[in-house]
Amino acid sequence: MKKPPKDFPGQAFLELLRPPKLTRTRFALFAAYSADPIVLGGTLLNLHARGRDSAGGNKSDFAGAIEALRDRVRFIVQRGRIHRGPKLPRIAAVLDQFVIEMPYRERLNSWHPKAALICYEDDKSHCFWRLWIGSRNLTTSRDLDLGLVLDGESKRRKGSQAISGIDALGATLAREAKLPDLDPDTLADELKTVRWIAPEGTHVDSIDLWTRGGEPAPPLAASKAGKIIILSPFLCDTFAGALGGITAGCADRTLVTTLPAMRKLGAEGRAGLSGFKLLSLAAPSPDGSEADEVPIDTTCEPATDEEDEGRAGTAHSGLHAKLFASITGNRIDIVAGSANATDRAWSGRNAEVAARLSGGAAEIDGVLAVVGSATPIAPELLEGLPDEGEGEASEMQLEQVRWMLADMPLTLRRDGKLFTIEGEQAPTLPASARLEVGLATMVMHPWEGGARSVALGEVPLSLQTDLVQFRLVMGDLPAASWMMRVPISPMIEGDRDSAAISRFLSVAGLQSWLREMLEGEAGAGAEDDWDVEPVCGARRRESWKHDGFALEDILTAWAKEQMQKTDALKRVDAMLDRYVAAVLAHGEHLSKEDRADLRALQETWGVARDVLLKK
Repeated sequence: MKKPPKDFPGQAFLELLRPPKLTRTRFALFAAYSADPIVLGGTLLNLHARGRDSAGGNKSDFAGAIEALRDRVRFIVQRGRIHRGPKLPRIAAVLDQFVIEMPYRERLNSWHPKAALICYEDDKSHCFWRLWIGSRNLTTSRDLDLGLVLDGESKRRKGSQAISGIDALGATLAREAKLPDLDPDTLADELKTVRWIAPEGTHVDSIDLWTRGGEPAPPLAASKAGKIIILSPFLCDTFAGALGGITAGCADRTLVTTLPAMRKLGAEGRAGLSGFKLLSLAAPSPDGSEADEVPIDTTCEPATDEEDEGRAGTAHSGLHAKLFASITGNRIDIVAGSANATDRAWSGRNAEVAARLSGGAAEIDGVLAVVGSATPIAPELLEGLPDEGEGEASEMQLEQVRWMLADMPLTLRRDGKLFTIEGEQAPTLPASARLEVGLATMVMHPWEGGARSVALGEVPLSLQTDLVQFRLVMGDLPAASWMMRVPISPMIEGDRDSAAISRFLSVAGLQSWLREMLEGEAGAGAEDDWDVEPVCGARRRESWKHDGFALEDILTAWAKEQMQKTDALKRVDAMLDRYVAAVLAHGEHLSKEDRADLRALQETWGVARDVLLKK
């Protein structure tokens, strides 16, 4: 009996970001269509060698990650596609500095690549590289995604290879990221020297990143392959119509997609797919009577084919992988990454990324396992799929309002602690629409019809951010919530992070963080997770001395430093006064005992600094 095909090996995305042993993150550049602040926080924790696969981690670990990675990490996402889910801790506001929004106009095109380029270094400044290319956004989605992981070094190792296109990808992301110590051209030159290790049995021909106006090579060439398989959760008439001609030389063609994508196709698109076996990972009932209950996406041309990918809380089809494969004998040629089977993706309108690779039996098995999990779409069901209904038209109208707000020039005006958001003109909203707006850390305010601005109230320094949340309600549709960065004038004061983290950490959390820096190891995790908001009125630790962080800890760290030649005391010295002062300035929750103990800590550290750091 023939064995069923074996799935591709699974990999937790956040886990693969952690630095190899005895290294630290030098820099990391991420590209995605959409992002969730919880996942961004979890990413920083893992890049800092802390945290868990679930994006969790304690508060002192999170504070350490912010401090260590502030000028080393950037997330480059489509403007208007930062999720505002039901869980948004106020400390997430400090993530604003890590996010770059790409102002692609979604009526026409989108910033849509999914990639991560990470450089780690050891104490001797030797670099280790990791590149991930795939279909996953920086969200909490549990959909089926595919990705390729490559590890690299400048040394030649058995099985390593040079791969074209990675230098250009790195330079493009670096130009958008604008990290202070990362020159795009220098990075490109450095990447040209790197040799990459691909998964066993595969050979990677190239990594292709194209931006708006690019001319990508097509994912499939006219050939007589034994089998062609396409995975794509989104389709469009133009591309689907052309597929029939491009793949005409192959008698065995399979498309795995979703019923909502098929529903969007007109006669041209369905005709182009007439020679394909059509499968769906959103299995309908045998008679198709439940087809309308499949979650609706708003995919159509010329509108975007990505908005369902970026919608928080939406029930997904289950398929989010994008792959084009040609199989001949025991060889498979794959093009996989962020690009759907749509004209937006392959005509150069979108920014996309794709890996072009070849493999053997294991890769063929992995693709066939996905195909085997899908359900055939019966011809009678396809013929009976309804045209776009009133509900879908309303959803499209809601998306169009979102696009308008993302394109609209907005400014945050700051007068001390008073904030106002204003536009060059009042938003144009349908009569049934209600729009609310507010800083990510504060309450929402209605944006009244015809008004150019909204007063957002007084915001303490520890809660100031340029992340603005929006909530749009139209008719009976579920509310759409999202966030965007909005330019602020004048800029937020430079000690915002100190104030925010000090408000965020309890006295015990600050102590845990300082001890971690002294000992060079992760804390014991006694603090709450970073994404848990404190409950109002909850009892806090009464005294700093409860945990005995005192001169003995400092002397122990000094003795260790003398033997191991570390610089832990200098790291703590660089931050202790700043953060303790911020806790005292912004710690409305502190008891008199806490304040007295914090001042005692400052005095104790002052003695240690004068004696130990001068030795």
